[in-house]
Amino acid sequence: MASENGHVRTPVPVTLLMAEPAAVVDPADAETAAKLFKALADPVRVRLLSLVRYSPGGEACFCDLAEEFDMPQPSLSHHLRVLVSAGILERERRGTWSWYTVVPEPLETLESLLRPGGPLADRPARLSGADRGTRC
Repeated sequence: MASENGHVRTPVPVTLLMAEPAAVVDPADAETAAKLFKALADPVRVRLLSLVRYSPGGEACFCDLAEEFDMPQPSLSHHLRVLVSAGILERERRGTWSWYTVVPEPLETLESLLRPGGPLADRPARLSGADRGTRC
C-alpha cells in the first residue's frame, strides 16, 4: 500500500486478456484429438512419425524403419499399425514390403488445438482467490 497526500491507496487486481479466448473443443473434435494423442503417446511412435516424415521422398519402407529400432518385427509392425489406424500414417504394399507416408490432416488438427490462441493453448489470466467468487 502506498501513501499519497496522506491517503492510503489499496491495490486493485486487474485482469487483462491479450486475446479472445478460443472456443471450447466440441465432443467430436475432442474424440478425434484424443485418438491422435493416444496414438502418439509412445516414444517409438513419435520417432517413427519423424523418420517417415523426413525420409527421402516423404516415404519410408518398413525395412528401412526396422534398421532404426532394436525390437522384434511384430513389435515394430504393431506401432506402425497404431499410427495407420489413427490416420497419421498411410501404408502402401509394394511386393513384400510396406511403404509409409505421413497424412498431414491429423497433424494439422493437433496443430490447430495446440497453437497459441488455440483451445488447448489459450491461457487466460488467472484470477486470485478473492476474484473467483464462491462458486466451487
